[in-house]
Amino acid sequence: MSLRGWATALRDALHNTTRGSLMSLASMLSVAVTLLVLAVVVLLALNLENVAATAESQVEIKGYLCTARREEVKCNQRDLTEAETKAILDRIRSMPYVQQVTFLSRHEALEQMKQADPSQAALLAGYEGDENPLSDEIYVKVTDVEQVAAVAEQIQAMSGVARVDYGKEIVADLLAFTNAVRIGGLGLVVLLLFATVLTLSNTIRLSVYARRREVSIMKLVGATDWYIRRPFVLEGMLLGAVGAALAGGVTTWGYIRLAPAIQESLPFLPLVQPELILTDLVLALLGLGAVLGAVASYFSLRRFLKV
Repeated sequence: MSLRGWATALRDALHNTTRGSLMSLASMLSVAVTLLVLAVVVLLALNLENVAATAESQVEIKGYLCTARREEVKCNQRDLTEAETKAILDRIRSMPYVQQVTFLSRHEALEQMKQADPSQAALLAGYEGDENPLSDEIYVKVTDVEQVAAVAEQIQAMSGVARVDYGKEIVADLLAFTNAVRIGGLGLVVLLLFATVLTLSNTIRLSVYARRREVSIMKLVGATDWYIRRPFVLEGMLLGAVGAALAGGVTTWGYIRLAPAIQESLPFLPLVQPELILTDLVLALLGLGAVLGAVASYFSLRRFLKV
């Protein structure tokens, strides 16, 4: 297939686009609106996924080490030595799925309580040294939130660990929520993508139908199917790409202005920053619009080539 042939097809595609300006405009706007809805749904799904991932990253296991004041049966009536504590921390760090382990001594915990409530600092001063009723604590983060329960059970079984707490019911609810968000978001995107294909196909089919006599005449005089298809495929790509560019422009403009306002009003909501997503989203829309336009044009011509 020669470059000259493609240049001729592109010229014919541009000519057909400008000749049927009203139909072309309707096609581009239809593509733009459909892809705009798809882009909004994708942004919503990505932000919900980010919220879910952020919530999962905050899940941690809190463990209490044995001290002389712990009443658990598995604890000896003495504090763990520094070597025993280090051995426990090293064992936890070597466990699968463990991402981070933080140690907080009971003395540091007491100091944090004093700083958190200065009015009680004088009262808490009486619990310094051996009178400190708190326990050494460990905070464990895992790479996969679904492994929290398994990791917590392994830590609980260790000698020197009095008990662990990870909010079992809260984690279960969180997993149910995040799974629902991911499945729902993916399902919504797939449905919108299917609707986009149907809308674009029907729009281009109308454009092809308006020029069915032209296609029939070209077929009767001996033009090959691919010779007839090329201008229509390129025209579909142009319409799809221009419509996608419009959708991408509106999406970018809207998200850049809305995201900071939402973040200011709801600072606890972790939104995806515009610079991290918009470029890839616009490029994806352009590619999707061009590909769908080409495919829709290709298959829309089938019935009119049967002469």
